[in-house]
Amino acid sequence: MSRNGLIMGIAAVLVGITTLMLIVGVVVNPFFLFVALPFGGAAYLMWYQASGKLADRIRANPAGYARSTRGDGGPGGFDAGPFEGGRFTRERVRENRRRARGQRGQGRRARGAGSVGQPTGLSKSEAADILGVDTGADEGEIKAAYREKVKTAHPDAPEGDEEEFKSVKNAYETLGE
Repeated sequence: MSRNGLIMGIAAVLVGITTLMLIVGVVVNPFFLFVALPFGGAAYLMWYQASGKLADRIRANPAGYARSTRGDGGPGGFDAGPFEGGRFTRERVRENRRRARGQRGQGRRARGAGSVGQPTGLSKSEAADILGVDTGADEGEIKAAYREKVKTAHPDAPEGDEEEFKSVKNAYETLGE
């Protein structure tokens, strides 16, 4: 079923609920007339979107639906300001991925083809220092420390650094052996 068909189906169900509530509101209790209003509104909006009328209206007047009505690229609605400092902006994620792809390719050439399953070259004490755990830590502590470090070191995170991420991953692999 296409996306618009699914939305039309949901709109039809909402129309049915609205009709039922209108009948109950007339016959039993007028309170149900007020309850039927949001269902009817939702059904209308879903039909309006699925039928393509909303898209046609936006295409006919795109300036009326712009985020900023000033035209200067200024703040969006309610003077909230432009959205810049999000956690994962598209540009930041793309930049991190490009950087990771480039370094990943260099690392493969330097290591050679058969490096899967090879030791990481870290001692257990070095790995424990990287993760911030004792050398005799159990598996649960190691896993918790790894997860905390990965959250900040991952290349897609705002403060992420690929080299730090690799060292944390190598440390986890070393302690997991």
